[in-house]
Amino acid sequence: MGFLKIFSESRKKQNKYYIKATYEKGPFMIKCPFCFKKFKTDQVVFRASHSEKGDPEYEKTIDEVLNEYNKKIGKGLLGEINPVVRAESLPESNKTRVDKVLIEIKDKYDISTNERLCPHCHNELPITSGRGPSKIISVVGASQAGKSVYMTTLLYVLERYTSERIDASMIAGSSTYNDEIRENQERIFDRNIMPDPTPKQHMEPLIENFKFKDDKIPPITLIFYDVPGEGMTDKGYIEKHGEHIKNSDGIIFLVDPLQMRALRKKINIANREFKGDFTEKYQESKDIIVYLFENFISKQSRERTPIPTAVVITKSDMLKNLNDEEYISKNSNIFKNYNHRKFFNLNEFENIDGEVRKFLARVDSAFKGAMDTYFKTTGYFAVSSLGCNPHNLQIDSSTSINPVRVDEPFLWLLYCMNYLDGGRE
Repeated sequence: MGFLKIFSESRKKQNKYYIKATYEKGPFMIKCPFCFKKFKTDQVVFRASHSEKGDPEYEKTIDEVLNEYNKKIGKGLLGEINPVVRAESLPESNKTRVDKVLIEIKDKYDISTNERLCPHCHNELPITSGRGPSKIISVVGASQAGKSVYMTTLLYVLERYTSERIDASMIAGSSTYNDEIRENQERIFDRNIMPDPTPKQHMEPLIENFKFKDDKIPPITLIFYDVPGEGMTDKGYIEKHGEHIKNSDGIIFLVDPLQMRALRKKINIANREFKGDFTEKYQESKDIIVYLFENFISKQSRERTPIPTAVVITKSDMLKNLNDEEYISKNSNIFKNYNHRKFFNLNEFENIDGEVRKFLARVDSAFKGAMDTYFKTTGYFAVSSLGCNPHNLQIDSSTSINPVRVDEPFLWLLYCMNYLDGGRE
């Protein structure tokens, strides 16, 4: 029985005004965030924290498995590094487990290491792997759709505000990820500078730990992949780097209003006062669906993907000035922030979802038609990552940065994954 059937049948049995989440329960398999293979927690291997000359098992060596993975994705090959240690060769007394998950060993030299590796690709695993489920979320969209800015503000809002409202907490998966996230957030929120676009060769995930205060709910390892726009329409690039998309548990598909031919000229004229950068040459959102179809949707049953997909209109602040009620009302709820508290408000979602669906049917019916045809489960949203339009990569210092509804697509995905209650007011 597929995910959607289980999901819909289990939820039909619940109160129509409040839908209780029925999250996964352990033991949990580990899903590698790099090669996406699944394995049991005791199958992890470890990187020794030292090397020993004269001992063939513990001398520095070239890790052929890791280099094979790096070669596949176009990363540089590594020289000699500390050896890999397999836990099964050690006595049980040398193994440390937490929540029944092997997290550390002492090697035959009685020296500890907690650097756990995927047995298939030898990349280092997140600290929480195996203690709860891992969920991969791919953020896709055409070039200039605002993926990097959206990811930066999404994590900012989730960490500081949203998590507390739903009785949870979210922190970076490691100090390395924390430094990268913090640097981008300081650029936007402290220095009013836009982050640099995601370089085409960059395909490292951002890993976050998400935990509810209720200890009965297992922690979730969130693995975000931000796909460079230029890479989305490059067949060779997607073949090399796009494996995570078909292995996603959720997709956030960002759509820039300027990618809609019917709106581009109107938005340029309406927003002239902001002196923003409105480029004439834009990829079409439907182009992205073509590449997704070619690379994985066409290989799935009935040529439809069951992966829940949030379709997100970005830069919604631009739409305020269209002065055309045919497209969107100035009083539309998409321009008003809303805080989901304790549960995902289904009434609020359905209002926004319906409004954005109607909007897209008017301005880009071909794109909406393709979404309806090739994606089984979709939710439609509109967000503004900044609440204003930057100029030459600078945000006007006199303008307060006010993200609008950026967390809603993520919360909907949590609801679809059955980790967040749904309710109606």
